[in-house]
Amino acid sequence: MLTLVASAAKAEVAYQQADPASEVPAVAAEAATVPPPAQAQRPDINPYDRDIGMTVPLNFNRRVLGELDVLLTRDDRFIVYSEGFKRLIDPLLTEEAQKELAAVLAGLDSFEANQIENSGIRLDYDPGQLAVLVLRIDPSKRSVESLFENGSPEEPGSAPERFSAYLNTNITVAKFHSSSRINDPNVSLNGAVRFDRFVLEADFQGQSGFGGGDYEVTRRYVRGVYDQPEQFRRWWVGDIDPEIRGRQGYMQLGGVGVARQRQRFESFRNSVLSGGRQIVLQESSTVRVMRNGVFVREFKLDAGQYDLSNLPLETGSNDIELEITNGSGRVERTGYSAYLDAIELDPGDYEYGAFFGVTNSGFFGSPDYSDGDLAFTGYWRKAFEDRPALGLGLQASEAVQSLSGQTQFILNNGARLRFDGSVSTGDAGQGFAAMSSYEHFVDRGDTYDSWTVSVDYTSEDHASLGNVTGVNPTEWVIQGGFTRRINFAWTAAIAGSYRMSRLADYGDSYSLSAYTTYNIRPSVGVQVGVDYTKFGNATAFNRDGVGFTFALVWTPSYDRRAEARYSSVNNSGSVRYNKSTENRVGAWGYSIASSYDDGPGTLSGQVDYIGNRFDAAVIHTAFGRDFSNITDQQVTSVRLGSSLAYAGGQFAVGRNIYDSFAMVRTHETLGDRKAIVGESFEGGRYQSRSGLLGPAVANSLSAYVNQSVVYDVLDVPQGYDIGDGIKRVRPTYRSGYVITAGSDAFVSAMGRLVGRGDVPAALMSGRVNAVDDPGTEPEVFFTNSVGRFAVQKLKPGKTYRVDLFSSPPQSFEFTVPTDNEGLFDLKTVSLPFFVPEQ
Repeated sequence: MLTLVASAAKAEVAYQQADPASEVPAVAAEAATVPPPAQAQRPDINPYDRDIGMTVPLNFNRRVLGELDVLLTRDDRFIVYSEGFKRLIDPLLTEEAQKELAAVLAGLDSFEANQIENSGIRLDYDPGQLAVLVLRIDPSKRSVESLFENGSPEEPGSAPERFSAYLNTNITVAKFHSSSRINDPNVSLNGAVRFDRFVLEADFQGQSGFGGGDYEVTRRYVRGVYDQPEQFRRWWVGDIDPEIRGRQGYMQLGGVGVARQRQRFESFRNSVLSGGRQIVLQESSTVRVMRNGVFVREFKLDAGQYDLSNLPLETGSNDIELEITNGSGRVERTGYSAYLDAIELDPGDYEYGAFFGVTNSGFFGSPDYSDGDLAFTGYWRKAFEDRPALGLGLQASEAVQSLSGQTQFILNNGARLRFDGSVSTGDAGQGFAAMSSYEHFVDRGDTYDSWTVSVDYTSEDHASLGNVTGVNPTEWVIQGGFTRRINFAWTAAIAGSYRMSRLADYGDSYSLSAYTTYNIRPSVGVQVGVDYTKFGNATAFNRDGVGFTFALVWTPSYDRRAEARYSSVNNSGSVRYNKSTENRVGAWGYSIASSYDDGPGTLSGQVDYIGNRFDAAVIHTAFGRDFSNITDQQVTSVRLGSSLAYAGGQFAVGRNIYDSFAMVRTHETLGDRKAIVGESFEGGRYQSRSGLLGPAVANSLSAYVNQSVVYDVLDVPQGYDIGDGIKRVRPTYRSGYVITAGSDAFVSAMGRLVGRGDVPAALMSGRVNAVDDPGTEPEVFFTNSVGRFAVQKLKPGKTYRVDLFSSPPQSFEFTVPTDNEGLFDLKTVSLPFFVPEQ
């Protein structure tokens, strides 16, 4: 089906694909023989002196349910086709109501609105909107409708190529002006090769050794990754970075690992509470939803049943109040309490990780497992719907074994009490660590209050996989803070901390601070604060005493920011202005910054440029013992980054790829014309362009997220059909796509259809059939109110036949010239049939 755009002067509609020999449905033909009573004059919904079949929206409750086939008769009745109507209306009906409607429509291919009123459904046709309206559904027959979206994912976009690969290269060269020395280039190579669900990824660095030593090539990691997105599970083998939780310690391993984490594969999933909360409205009403006394949302609803299960809740106790106002103004109130608890997980969800291998015994350079220990680290966490969440962790090697746990209790008024602990044993002895925190957040809509207090204790011999020797110089850490948002522009906060040291040479440390931030205008903000700090072992960089801080921030646009900061305690300050670059060809970015630290100062500038196949940056930094000799030491560095990508038999050079990518090429029928890709082509902007070095590369796609790749072709011939110009994709981890702009069916034909006496054949429909390719799916044909038509996806040198849904049936053929470049003008097509003049 195809729908035309309605113009201000005359509404254009779309015809149904009906058989040319088909007749008006029995119900319509039968009713047409009976003249309507004079007292029941119908609205003029059909200005033409013939029956018109078309496709229009079915609207209900201020939303479109879908497209529906209808017939407008010459005597201004509208006939609805049963199959399409039931498909769209059934989701709004209870199971019993669906069966009742099916019984009413049994044996009827189409019906008039009054034939289904006894089933509780009232319909009408609105010629102004060109839509069928569902005026009312009996509330007792409405299915339960959710008022809040539950975060369920949309239909996934297209899958990537089965095999793809890319390699990022970044080269940096620096010159030290005091010695005129140019260092050996620092080279970074990272990339991935993907086959089906398996990915091999690696990262290597090449640079001079510390102190100007020999050039070294180091391996940051080489590992295989295998995803099972249906189970939210990922596997690793090789150099792995174990995921840790709570009081676990980090250590790189050479081995295998597995983790389940839903958020990795559903990045934008909302945290909501599942439950059975419903309301039934007997008449149209306005419903206001309040949560903990704060307005959430207002709905204008028709009579029916509605589900509140997916109402977004805050962590903690939630007092929900519903204010329901009917059409007459009468107000009813009802409420309930809901409880939400999660450790960064959706209610009812869980996650786990398990990693086993040899620990990395090196500190710099490539991972070294030669002297490492066999070790295991893992965790399991569960967020319950009706009781506190729970997390457990285990780490074990020959040198240390530790068990950790987490939980939290949700208190009234949005408060949370968290506990995090660990016990360990091993070469360092036996030890334990514990932390407790209290958080309280009061939401007042435009303002809020927030309290946080935490107490952390670590015993002398507590150890973990990342700290096998049990070195714990700090015994107690106590912290607290309070923040109040006074209004939209003004926020104030106070904070304090105390750290008790167990080392004789280091005393205890504590600090107090208070600051306020005020937005003078949306683009200008100022921050003023005062603090007192006492370090156990004060140095030139960590000074005791009372001081004040001041900061001024200016953000004239989304890509520009300027700030100035000063702290009197350390007598230090900085100023900076930067313009960030956009991910598009020809974009520039720059920054200039200066800092002062009670004597020594720096001054630096940077320029960034985004090219079609590369990005580059030039950075110059000057520093000295004070600003009078700021030019004593100067360094200039230049960085150049690019990538090589492969997928679907296509190679391309582009900018650095961060996760997944798409390459856009042109079809051979477009010759050497260039494809472009980008989020928007306004003002001639684009992210990449095809050419001598391969297709255009969209370099910033994210894994497991539906997103669109928008493309176009420069200087495309008039009438050439490049396709949709947009591709909906859902990449997997480190994956690649190939998209072709254009095809061999690129011709668009246009013309004007007239009948006898050169009368325009207005609103005429039919089918376009490929004579040379009889198996090809026919395309829809239709004319507008002045008889003009357009047909797309035609191949040069091919013959097509247009079969019209006229009475009697008419048809005409045309052949597309073999040398046509895109637009084929059929001018005026005359057929010998009668068309009523309007």
